[in-house]
Amino acid sequence: MTTEFDLILSGGVVVTGEGMRKADVGVRDGTVAAVEPDLAGDGAGETIDVSGRYVFPGVIDAHVHPVYLDSVEDCSRVAAYGGTTTLLHYAYARTGENLLENVKAMKEDGAANSLLDFGLHGGLFEAPKQLDDIPAVFELGVSGFKFFMPYIKEGWTTDDYHLMKAMDLLAELGGMAMVHAENGGAVDYLEDKLLTGPEAKKHFVATHPAAMEEEAIFRAIRMAEVTGCPLYIPHNTTRRALRHIREAREAGLPVFAETCPQYLTLTEEVIEERGALAKIGPPIRTAEDRDALWKGLAEDSVQLVGTDHAPKAKDVDGDFLKQPFGSPQIETLLPLVYDGGVNAGRIGPVRVAQVLCENPARIFGLYPQKGTIAVGSDADLVVFDPGRRFTIRAENQHSNAGYTLYEGRTVLGWPEMSFQRGRRVLWQGEVVAEPGGGEFLATKAVGG
Repeated sequence: MTTEFDLILSGGVVVTGEGMRKADVGVRDGTVAAVEPDLAGDGAGETIDVSGRYVFPGVIDAHVHPVYLDSVEDCSRVAAYGGTTTLLHYAYARTGENLLENVKAMKEDGAANSLLDFGLHGGLFEAPKQLDDIPAVFELGVSGFKFFMPYIKEGWTTDDYHLMKAMDLLAELGGMAMVHAENGGAVDYLEDKLLTGPEAKKHFVATHPAAMEEEAIFRAIRMAEVTGCPLYIPHNTTRRALRHIREAREAGLPVFAETCPQYLTLTEEVIEERGALAKIGPPIRTAEDRDALWKGLAEDSVQLVGTDHAPKAKDVDGDFLKQPFGSPQIETLLPLVYDGGVNAGRIGPVRVAQVLCENPARIFGLYPQKGTIAVGSDADLVVFDPGRRFTIRAENQHSNAGYTLYEGRTVLGWPEMSFQRGRRVLWQGEVVAEPGGGEFLATKAVGG
């Protein structure tokens, strides 16, 4: 018998942004060659029975920081344990650094060491001196550039003048502005007023009010509207801002909103319980905000979920104000969104495929190469067991952070195996892909 396929996943339910259907997936030369029932009789180098499982497209995490305790290689390995097959990293240029040099260095690092396919976003901490690098970085295949409205005291903020200038430039190039939206001056004042003494963590959320996130998001949208620049708002946390995002999208503006699993599954009480380990910017908020974010995902006010994976060393007994922002998130993205969404009746499996696979691929110009299971697409596939219970503990996670905010949380549904361009990545509970196997992906700000 001639072998028509290199690999067939047989008997599963294929889940994409377009719907669910029972079908086999045939893979040839690294791409999807067929999605049809009963392919097994057509012959394959390998046929794997995935009956009773969902077959999702490879998950795309559009918000990763491989510059802290987890390197580019580490991030790719940790993500792979959770069913992610593509990462979009932020290549930061801090104060005094050169954006072009840092992007080149991370691109080279990824080519040499990433286990997974990857793309890059630029990140500017000193925009007045770094904006001139954007056209050259854009030519390297990087279309999204991040700016900070807060962090004035740290010297990282981009003022309105330079944010407007950046958006004007990106609109001309065909790029996208990505904005951490909080009112920096207000936050700094409230931190100076409230974050003192051993009880500082109790006042942390009050120093980053939802109103000041809402205000900054509204201001960023209006600047993007005037310049005609596509706008991506990462890590949305609050109900209050969703109205402005929804209204902008209804008006036809290219505005895209991301939230993160920590905001969908935790509430501000975790800060009291875990202290600085749960210090994240913007902060984890109320149950009302959490529920509104799920509703926003279901109604498309929020288009995707990224992790904001930023594992950092923290002194839980030290000065809370001096501890850095961030936490490990990359490994539990798919299980937490599935469990908190599907099992809780908030969204269905198709919406999971949209917010974790299809929408990030569309927004960053990777679709249909990534983000779906269709003939001609890369054979990035995740076999997901919806009946497997898994209790998340630090001891079974793989980040160098050494802790998880979900300690002891049991989820129903866990990735069983994954493939990138038809090659095994996650297999029998272990990551078997090798460093350097990932390919660089040039992004395009084509929108969702």
